[in-house]
Amino acid sequence: MTALLEVQNLHKSYGSLKVTEDISFSINRGEALGVIGPNGAGKSTLFNLIAGGIRPDSGTVLFNGLDVTNFHLHERSIKGIGRSFQIPHPFGGMTVFENLLVGASFSAKLKGQDAEALAIDVLDRTGLLEKANRPAGELTLLERKRLELAKALSTQPALLLLDEIAGGLTEHECHELVELINSLRKEGITLIWIEHIVHALVSVVDRLLVIDFGVKLDEGEPHAVMNNPKVQEIYMGISAE
Repeated sequence: MTALLEVQNLHKSYGSLKVTEDISFSINRGEALGVIGPNGAGKSTLFNLIAGGIRPDSGTVLFNGLDVTNFHLHERSIKGIGRSFQIPHPFGGMTVFENLLVGASFSAKLKGQDAEALAIDVLDRTGLLEKANRPAGELTLLERKRLELAKALSTQPALLLLDEIAGGLTEHECHELVELINSLRKEGITLIWIEHIVHALVSVVDRLLVIDFGVKLDEGEPHAVMNNPKVQEIYMGISAE
């Protein structure tokens, strides 16, 4: 099976600071991969390298068999890589519905009624249909998190990158979000999810990837990875000795 995404030996430094160092992994269509690590480990930088927000110093990003390493962010979005951001970035002066039309029109390349139909469908799937005509800047935190996800879905991604989308939510809100993300999995969307709320993550993903100081520490079945003494030490403060 050809991987949907292949990350090969990605390296990114800022001066003497190595943010990602020789990271490689792949994910097949329909899989869900979780990414964990302490703050400053390089997780969001990894997402930026995959989505096209920044370019690697070396290494390759292959998407659906195509080398997209030198593609800009909007070009990768058109090809099918969608992402949410840790801090929601809605177009605050636009309505929730208009926020989704941006993705449907410029990334999914739909026009007129087709773009509107996609926006309405995504609003319905993410529980935001009743908020369609509300200014995005007036939404609650949970609603803004849902809008961040909805914006990414409006681009019709084959690969969806979720960056700490559960952060700041109550336990009940987190449970609702997990149900929504699992429903996306059933639709066949491939996921890579960065998250500090590990119990939410392991209820969704097939594998975990652990990063520490820009280096891949471990990768594999979630519970096996979490039982790795080195992972417990760097992520949960449990001594490996």
